[in-house]
Amino acid sequence: MRLLRNICVPVAALAVALLTTAGPVTAAPVAPQDAAYLAGAHQANLAEIAVNNLAATHQGASTVVVQLGAEFKHDHQQLDDALQAVAQQQGVPLPGQMNSDQQVDLQHMLQLNGALFDQAWVPSQLKAHEAAMAATEAEIAKGQDPAVVQLAKDALPVIAKHHEQLIAAAAQLNVQIPVTPAGTAPR
Repeated sequence: MRLLRNICVPVAALAVALLTTAGPVTAAPVAPQDAAYLAGAHQANLAEIAVNNLAATHQGASTVVVQLGAEFKHDHQQLDDALQAVAQQQGVPLPGQMNSDQQVDLQHMLQLNGALFDQAWVPSQLKAHEAAMAATEAEIAKGQDPAVVQLAKDALPVIAKHHEQLIAAAAQLNVQIPVTPAGTAPR
C-alpha cells in the first residue's frame, strides 16, 4: 500500500504540473474564409437591421415597404443572433459596427421619407441581398468550419426569400430594378 501511495502521489503531481503549464485546451483556429464570412455577414446584418428599422417605423410610404422592413429587421436579427453564437463558440471577434459603405447608405436613407424612401429602399435592399447571397454561397462552397458553413446554409433560404420579395415589391411600386454590369437584372 505504501509503495502504491509513493508512486501515485508523484504521478498525480506530475499530471497537475503538465496540465497547468500546457495551458487551456483550445479549438483549432477558424480558417480565414470562415472568419471573414462571419465578420462580413455580421456587418450586413447590422446594416439590414438599421435600414429596415427605418422602413418598419413608417419612414416608407407604402404598406409593402413598412411590412417588409419589419419582416427583414426581425429575420436579420435572428440571423445575427445565431451568427454571434457561432462566432463566440469559434472564438472569432466581430466588428462593432457596419462598414463605411453601409454607414453611408444608412445616412442617405435617413434623409429620405415617403415615396422617395421607398424608391431608394428597394434597389438598396436588392443590392444588399445580392451581395449577401453571393457571400453566403461562397461560404457554403468554400468554407471549412462545419458550424460556419451550416450557419450559411441556414441563412441562404432567408436571404433568397427576401430577394424574391424585393423583386415583387419593385414591380408593385414600379421601381426600376438596377442592371448588373453583365447586363442582366439581379437574380
